[in-house]
Amino acid sequence: MIGILEQGDMDEALDLAKAQEVGDTLMAKYPNHPWVVSFQGRVLVVRHLAINDVLERGLGRRGFGFVIHHLKNSSAKQLAHSAVIAGGQMLEAFGLPRGPWDGAEPTVPKEWVKRHMRTGVLQ
Repeated sequence: MIGILEQGDMDEALDLAKAQEVGDTLMAKYPNHPWVVSFQGRVLVVRHLAINDVLERGLGRRGFGFVIHHLKNSSAKQLAHSAVIAGGQMLEAFGLPRGPWDGAEPTVPKEWVKRHMRTGVLQ
């Protein structure tokens, strides 16, 4: 659920409405999945909290998600359609169903490895 904390300008109000449409569409298409939709700098940022959590715990990677560009020139329905496609691909990549989520733990793709903490280089 997205709520308005302060009025903001017209672009922010439109971004908020588009983020709400994307979130509602993801929840309808992929029920029970913990989606979080926000906007930053005229793009939408979509995260799945369970995937984000497993990547943070397992690989030390925070804030994982996907970005949808062209917020200003796209309708809410166009953005929602893009989010459904990208969200479904993300679910499949982490071994989660493209349907209702049963709470199963996502699996990190085996080719993903933890960053070396001292150098920041992938090992």
